[in-house]
Order: sequence, then C-alpha cells, then structure tokens
Amino acid sequence: MELSRPAVLKGTTAIPAGTVIAGDMKPGLTQAQTGDARYDLLLKGGEVIDPGEGRRGQFDVAFVGDKVAAIGPGIDPSLAKQVERVAGVMVVPGVIDMHVHAADGIGPSCNPDVIGVNRGVTTILDAGTCGVGSYPVLKYVVAANKTRVLAMLNISSMGLIDLRAGELILMNLVDIEEAVDIAKKNPGLIVGFKGRLSTYVTGQAPGIPILKRLLEAGRKANLPVMIHVGDTVEPLGKILEMLRPGDICSHYLTPRRNGILGSQAFPGAKLIPEIFEARKRGVILDIARGRLHMGFPQMQATIEAGLLPDTISTDLVSPSVSIPEANVFSIATALMSFGVPVEECVKELTLNPARAMRHPELGKLEEGGIGDATLLKIEEGDFTVSDVDGRTRKTERRVVAVGIVRAGSYMNIAPPPKA
Repeated sequence: MELSRPAVLKGTTAIPAGTVIAGDMKPGLTQAQTGDARYDLLLKGGEVIDPGEGRRGQFDVAFVGDKVAAIGPGIDPSLAKQVERVAGVMVVPGVIDMHVHAADGIGPSCNPDVIGVNRGVTTILDAGTCGVGSYPVLKYVVAANKTRVLAMLNISSMGLIDLRAGELILMNLVDIEEAVDIAKKNPGLIVGFKGRLSTYVTGQAPGIPILKRLLEAGRKANLPVMIHVGDTVEPLGKILEMLRPGDICSHYLTPRRNGILGSQAFPGAKLIPEIFEARKRGVILDIARGRLHMGFPQMQATIEAGLLPDTISTDLVSPSVSIPEANVFSIATALMSFGVPVEECVKELTLNPARAMRHPELGKLEEGGIGDATLLKIEEGDFTVSDVDGRTRKTERRVVAVGIVRAGSYMNIAPPPKA
C-alpha cells in the first residue's frame, strides 16, 4: 500500500510527486542505491592496527576516490557503494616492501604488481636495480603498474643489468655528480642511493672506498644511502661506523662472512658492538632476506638482545619469486616464531619504511590521507618457516594477506598454500 503524503500547509509550495528529498528515500532502498552514496568503499568490522596514528581497535574505514574519507566505529553501510565485511581481519596501512628489484625488463627484475598488490603490498622500493644509464625505465614501470614504485639509484651507472658482472668492478662507472644530478631532477621517484659492498660485486676489492663515494652522493643530494652487506672484505663494524642517521644497512641478518656475529659467526658468538651503536645513532636495520641473507642464528641473537629490525623486506628478484619464504609476511611469521608481537611486525611493514624513505604520507591510515590498506589475518595451524641456509622452525601461527586497498580500489588475495 502506498503511503499518502501529509496535506500541504497553507502558504507552502507543493512538491511534485516522485521527487526524492533528504530522509524520504523509497522503502527498501539505501542511499547508495539511490545514487546518494557518501563513500565509494567501506571496510566494515575489521580491527584497525595503525602504529603511525597510534590507533588499534574495531573501526570501519571508508574511502572516496583514492583517499581515506572516514575512520570510526559504526559507519552506516548504506552510505557506501561497495561494502567489504572484514570481521576477524586486521586492517593495517598499506604494506611497504622496502627492498625489491622491480625495474621490469632490467636484469633480474620482477613485475611490480606480481610482487606488490597481488601479494598485499601497496608500495615497493626498487633497491638499486637502475643506475643513471637505465633509470628512465622506471618511469614506464611506474605508469604501467598499480603498485606504487619508488627507487634507490645505484651508484654504478650500469646498475644490475647483468648479475654476472659486478657493477662496482669498474669504478669509472661511478660518477657522483651525474648521480646527484639525476636524483635532484627526479625527487618524486628517487629517494636515495644504493651500493652493494660484497666481494662478488666489487671484484674482491675493499668496500670502504666505494662507501665513501656513496656517502658523498648522499651528502650532496641530502638523501640517505642503502648498503648491501654480507661477504664484505672489511668487518661489518668498520662499515657501520661510517653510516649516518637515516642511512640503511640492508641484509643485517646475513649469515655470510663478516656479519653481525663476527667474521666467522661461530656458534655462541656475540653480536658486534657496532650494531648497537649504529642503532643508537639512527641507522636503519633492514632484513632484505633475498636468497642469501637471512639467518635464524642472527635473527635469534638480535631478538634476544632487543635489537629488532627496523624494516622487513624481501630483496625479491625474478629467480626468488616462486620461493614461498621470500615474502614479507613469511618473514613476519618467522619473527613471530621468535616471540616478536604482530603489532611490531606491522610497524616494520608500514610506519618504519615510510619514515626511512622520507615519505611520511605513507604507512598510516588517516582521514584525507592516501587510500592504501592491507588486510591481514592470523591463521592457526601447523606451519614451517625457514632461513636462507635451510634451517627450519615450526610455528602454530602465521600472518597472511587476504585483501588489499590500493588508491581506494579493493582486491581479494588468496592466502598462500600451507608450507
């Protein structure tokens, strides 16, 4: 039965039949269905964990376009065009993998979306795939993919075009002024400089002369540097002493020669004192697992000493894409197996890498902010995690990505198979 309208009061204007006014929608229709939606997407009923904003609790998160529009309890789902009900799921800021190789088409690089949004990662940092000779490729990569891509510029002009040739064997390929000029001209893309100091990159030459030139570039451009360590000529302590606050030591858990447990890393070895001094000074300690550079003895020693990583990252290259352990959530699961809280892992995947890259607008959920989020779930079961040398650990909990929001668009993610 159609409800009749009240009589029009004397002196007022009659409203034509069929006109929709505020508070007068047709029965059974939501505001979204009548075209009056306030939000494009609503994540309903999840547990928000946001270290950057100091927020944890059951909150809904709404998006308009590519921005976060509202965060709060009990947002009316009728106000959204698309509603994803995420009860039992952790909603965290868009996850960042701060060390990958994703200059698709150059050397061992991966496709950014394959290792990014398809895995629950909204932002990746290409860690020195390109030098000044190939950095323009990154502009095409950025435009062709949904995943946000930032980059460290390799101090060698050849970059990683072919891993069979160490890019720092020929020092005439290192032109500091040219690298600084390119970085200054591309501030939206290049966030620092990268140098690999291992003997297989330097041709068995010492790494400290290279590090001095790397730091010179950092000073002239006012940008941080990232170093790759593990199997260096010099002890790691001597290298760490040269790093400035905000510089990044990648592979700090490497079990290769000259790591944090000393030159040989014998059982029961103590952590080198320089690693503690570097942390106090503000040097960023980045895992960057890769295929060679994350050992469980090193991880255990640092956790027991309270020296947690600043950032969790993968160092993914095309040969390691298929390795189940080579993803940020498997690394987080390994840390959790040693007792690291999931909240700390979230911080190492969001807030900390955003700060390290000097992009504070990332790594947090705030009204009016960037519309990126990752949806995580803790699964219970019988799982195995491993390090790069084949050591394994059993764990009853793992963290997996089950969904992602990138620039306001939602996508489901299938959890990985049980290891």
